[in-house]
Amino acid sequence: MAKIYLASPFFDVDGREETVHVKKAEEVLRALGHEVFSPRENQLPELEYGSFEWRTNVFRSDIKHIQWADIVFAIVGDNYDDTGTSFEAGYAFGIGKPFMVFNPTGNIINLMLTDSLHAYFEDWNEVARYDFNMLPIKPYMKPVK
Repeated sequence: MAKIYLASPFFDVDGREETVHVKKAEEVLRALGHEVFSPRENQLPELEYGSFEWRTNVFRSDIKHIQWADIVFAIVGDNYDDTGTSFEAGYAFGIGKPFMVFNPTGNIINLMLTDSLHAYFEDWNEVARYDFNMLPIKPYMKPVK
């Protein structure tokens, strides 16, 4: 099965329950047999949160794991402009890694994501049916921002 880097905000802001989506992604992707690296689970608690040492080590770890992964799976939607998630998706595209977008809200997203993604999903059943071995292209076919 695939090694997957999970790109997503994992904090709840402005009433958005991002942790619900990222925890569901961890559960679903692992249940499908994939090895998942989730930054939410790898925050280096031994280092002081927000310190220069913590930031440097989290950044390096995330970059290393994007390079390690076969696929980057990004959760977007209301948070499509989350800068960390957008950076991770763009970096994956830039180094030739396919990245997939899961959009739980179905809201219109930015063309820089839609036109560089490999596969687009709005439903966990779609993810469960997707062939992660063959990686067929599944384009975004809605309007863009």
